[in-house]
Amino acid sequence: MARLGAIIAETGAEALVVGLPLNMDGSEGEQARLTRVFGKALTAATGLTVHYQDERLSSETADAMLAESGLSDKKRRAKRDMLAACTILGDFLGH
Repeated sequence: MARLGAIIAETGAEALVVGLPLNMDGSEGEQARLTRVFGKALTAATGLTVHYQDERLSSETADAMLAESGLSDKKRRAKRDMLAACTILGDFLGH
């Protein structure tokens, strides 16, 4: 949490977006509950508002983008989480 707090302070973030792992039917399971606990801890540590964004299919979207990239499997795996996070943020921002 201290490292995240330092990054947040360094970037001057005004709010945070956290991917919410909903079930495919839109319901919340155990992972979503744990994510909300994490979000509350982030708010407590930073004082910032945490927004939750549905992250369903973000990894699949990243895989589809990477499949067309021409990168090796190893390099695609290394970039998957970053692209999934970009997808989640883009969805939050309405892009």
